Amino acid sequence: MAQNEYDATPRELRNFALLQIVLTAAFLAALFWMLGGTDADRPHWAVWVGLLVAVAVGGVLADRVWLSAAPLDPATDPEENRSAAVGVYAAQTVRKLILCEAPLLLAVLVAFVTDSGGWPIAIAGLPGLIVMAFEVWPSLRNVSMTATMLDANGAESDLIDSFV
Repeated sequence: MAQNEYDATPRELRNFALLQIVLTAAFLAALFWMLGGTDADRPHWAVWVGLLVAVAVGGVLADRVWLSAAPLDPATDPEENRSAAVGVYAAQTVRKLILCEAPLLLAVLVAFVTDSGGWPIAIAGLPGLIVMAFEVWPSLRNVSMTATMLDANGAESDLIDSFV
């Protein structure tokens, strides 16, 4: 059976994803303005590269989370498999969120320990939010990749139909 299940519905997952994206954007915007925006000197190019690489690595790791899904048992009740599939997808969404937010928290840390104002948040914030929205939102791409892993042994998870 699948691991790391959560009791969730597709609607709750959409609301969770939307809430996390909006809250993260608001948090980054508040910190950006609190630190003075772009009034400070731009940071060294190595900071730019480091933060953008961190965002890219977080995105790549988040994109591979769907590979961790164990196939469902085809002998299990179809309704139970459907519920388990949504739970597995919910657990993957939380892991993707953590992996996508880690570079953003790194940018916040860099902004506080350097004298570059809000530049680190500006550098990593927009690309990081785009990556987070792409990875966390239950799009057809994200749901179908997880469904492929869950249905690998012949089970019918109906995960895609759950989100349509």
